[in-house]
Amino acid sequence: MTLINHNQQSDYMTLVEKQLQLTESQGVAIRGLWDGMKQMQQDVNEKVEEVQMMVQEVRDSVTLTDAECYQLQDAVRIRSITLTRDRYKETDGKYNETVGKYRRMIWSKLKVLFSVAKYSHIRRIDFDDSIYFVKDFRPEDYI
Repeated sequence: MTLINHNQQSDYMTLVEKQLQLTESQGVAIRGLWDGMKQMQQDVNEKVEEVQMMVQEVRDSVTLTDAECYQLQDAVRIRSITLTRDRYKETDGKYNETVGKYRRMIWSKLKVLFSVAKYSHIRRIDFDDSIYFVKDFRPEDYI
């Protein structure tokens, strides 16, 4: 009986050892798969960051649309007339001259503020700030 038990025990130990080796090799394969997935995730995250930076660069470089240019022109027109009406009557001879002077001053200061040669080169992301600047413009701040 001892011989049979010894053979059974030996077979059992061999079987357990083979199962252990199989489990270890599966563990190595799973670890390799896991490490590969982590690397892929890191690579994807880096690419997403690169794309986000490129999109932001494009957004930052896009200039005003025609509609935004028109809105800005209208704001400058309204502001120059409002400033002139505060100082002169429309029948006064200096009225039109003063409207033009204020208009040129607003455009000039706007281009300096946004570092552009033409107002149409103002970046779209600066559109709201440019409208605010025009609506809040006071010539006294520049004289």
